[in-house]
Amino acid sequence: MTKVHELRADAPTPDRVRLVPGRQKLLGAAQRGSARRVRLDWRVTAAGVAATVITIAVLVTMLVGGDGPERGVQPAGPDLTSGAALLEQAAEAVSRQPDLHPRDGQWVYLETAQCQDGASDAAPDVKPEVSEEWVQYDSPVREDDKDGDTEPSQRRLYRLLASLPDDPAEIRKRAADMFPMGKDTGLTGDQHETFALLATLDEAYPVHPQGMAKLFRALAADPGIEVVPHLVKDPMGHDAIAIYPDRGSKAVQRQEYLLDPDTFQYRGRQTVAVRDYEVTYEDGSSAGRSYKKGEVTFCEMKTTQSLVDRDGEKP
Repeated sequence: MTKVHELRADAPTPDRVRLVPGRQKLLGAAQRGSARRVRLDWRVTAAGVAATVITIAVLVTMLVGGDGPERGVQPAGPDLTSGAALLEQAAEAVSRQPDLHPRDGQWVYLETAQCQDGASDAAPDVKPEVSEEWVQYDSPVREDDKDGDTEPSQRRLYRLLASLPDDPAEIRKRAADMFPMGKDTGLTGDQHETFALLATLDEAYPVHPQGMAKLFRALAADPGIEVVPHLVKDPMGHDAIAIYPDRGSKAVQRQEYLLDPDTFQYRGRQTVAVRDYEVTYEDGSSAGRSYKKGEVTFCEMKTTQSLVDRDGEKP
């Protein structure tokens, strides 16, 4: 067992839940055969169990520790100890996902669930409103900014990801060029670049896998990106990873960007109150709305995204 452990010392710990079915089968087989083996010498029985344990250990380490994308078992859950650790893990996972190879003339089908002032523990009966739309992959309107529309096309975003370098600083600059912001936002240059990275994460579909991995690594290098240290429930009731830009102690709410805990694919975003507060106008008067800590004040969840060949076609 020591030699087996040394052989695959770098293998991640397998998810115990994934091992339950095999363990149950092993115990069941042992119980079914126990009657006819009851008189076996204890040394023979012990040797058999040890051999079985070694065989299982070898099979598990082969499945978990394989070097190729075809590995059958993934590491046990997301690393929520820090934003950097989580985003490095996400980069590794998305880099192995397939490239959809989008073509000019295709459309992106998008089903979106939006919520405002609800869909949280504070207002559990408020359900997100679901809508659907089709976005042209190579939309002429979004291919340039001549008409004042600064929203990039899906093709421009895909090509941006495909062309990203390895340098996080250069990635931040390119993202900021893709998502320019006005001078009255109150953001510093670094904050602008951080939000441009997050805007790319939010808007890009389909994604170039290696490019998205580089984007995640650029976010991992950003000291202002935090992760909620536990899985959260998104407005649709599913478990999700929540990362967010730290806006300091004065912020009354935070913008969370949600990732699938199994695939690390982007799901959507939500705004969450970080403490109780009352909404006021610029003159300090009450706007007649207050929020409780933990309440979702806004969400936009991308429940379905898919490439289709025609406007109006559903996946």
